[in-house]
Parts: sequence; structure tokens; C-alpha cells
Amino acid sequence: MNAVVSILGKKALGNYKTKHNPNSDNIRYERVPVYNKKGEVVKHKEHERSVPVELSQNDQKILKKVRRKAYRWDQGFRICCTRFRFGWSAIIGLIPIVGDIIEILMAMSLVNAAAKIDGGLPAMLRARMMTNVLLDFGIGFIPLLGDIGDAFFRANTRNAWLLDTYLSEKAKALRDGHVSDPEGGSPHRVTANALNQDIAPGRQQNPSSQQAPTKPAPARTGGYLLAGRERQPDLETGLVDIGPSGNGGGSKNQGKKMSRK
Repeated sequence: MNAVVSILGKKALGNYKTKHNPNSDNIRYERVPVYNKKGEVVKHKEHERSVPVELSQNDQKILKKVRRKAYRWDQGFRICCTRFRFGWSAIIGLIPIVGDIIEILMAMSLVNAAAKIDGGLPAMLRARMMTNVLLDFGIGFIPLLGDIGDAFFRANTRNAWLLDTYLSEKAKALRDGHVSDPEGGSPHRVTANALNQDIAPGRQQNPSSQQAPTKPAPARTGGYLLAGRERQPDLETGLVDIGPSGNGGGSKNQGKKMSRK
């Protein structure tokens, strides 16, 4: 895997632990202040979170899609007069057994959507997402308490924040033009083409290799009556059928005459 992608995965995991709280941070909307004419904050309103402009159109589209899914499944509803939010995942989880199966399918669809970003997800990031899904699935099997635990654990929101943090690190690396390993080492140069490249190990294409020449079509013989029959040239005797137009449509006598020459 690309070394730069691996470094960004490490940085995303480290920053994710300190910057976001899945139980309180809204994955789709953020509170922004509203100022009066004097420059004083009079209130706050919810505004959809912005997307880094350095990302490709594909990455921006996927990030918005994952945010919407996580918000709908984990934070789409709010209990009146409280700040506690829950989503369709908690409601579906109330259905015994079937609800848990539907929940894990929903969570897996979000992980698969996140993996479609340019260059793919780092292995460590995908492993953390799968761990969140499995933990959420295991908690859901606890009678009654499992449903409450699901509403607080919010695996989909956690995974959406992981993707959000990774793409933020990716955008920063593209903006700076370099990235350094948090564990030490010299900085790596970052370009959009190298960072978004997704080539499986052992399948890299050699730019210096050339395509093998195509084999020429075998000669045809038989004129109009036997059109379509193919005859391989006899290299030992030098017998080759050559028609008047050079396409192999001549008679056998003409072929023998040419061979004697």
C-alpha cells in the first residue's frame, strides 16, 4: 500500500481519539454563531459541515453520503427538551434477532461506501471500522441493555468520523504538499496522482513494456465460391496462394507459378 496513505491512516486514528466525541458531536451539522451589527453573537444555528475543497469530486461526494447515512441512522431524532439523539438504527434494533441482522448490514454498507474513496481506505482504518461494527453487533445481543447500548455506542457515527478525519488529513497533505510520519522519519512528498493511485501489489503496470505485435491474418483462398476458407502458407515449399488483388483470391495454378519463380 502507498506509504503516504499508511501515514495518513496513522494520523487519522490519533486525531480521531482527541477531536471527536461520537456521543455528542453531530456528524452532519455544526453550530455556527450568528452575529448582530455590533459583531456580537446573538444566537447559534445548525449549518451543514463543509467539505475540504482540496479533495477530489469523488471523495467529496462519498464524504457527504457517509455523513448523511450516519446522521440518519444514529442521530436523526432527538428526545424533546434534551440533547440526546438517536436514529433508525436504534429503532430497528428493537426487533429481536432480525433487527440486529439489519443493523449490521446497514453498518457494512456504510463501510463499503467509505472504501470507495480515491486510493481506498488504509488497512488500519478499515480494521478499526470493522471492529466498531462487530462491537455494535455484539452489544445488540444483550437483552434490553443492548438496545440502549447501541443508541450510545453509535458505530455508524464513529466510522463516519474516522472517514471524516482521514479525508481532512488527506486534504491537509495535498494543501501542504508533504506529510511526515508521526512516529518519526523524513517527510514524504504528496501529489494528487500518487495519493489517489490504487494499484494492487504485484499488479503494477510497467510503462516501458510494449504490447506484443499482433499476428498477421492467415491467407485466404478459394475465390468467391470458397470465401472464408483459410490456408496457412507452406514455408518449406514456398507455396503461397496470391490472387490478382493480393488478397489470396487467385487460383492454385497462379500460386504454383509464383512458387517456381
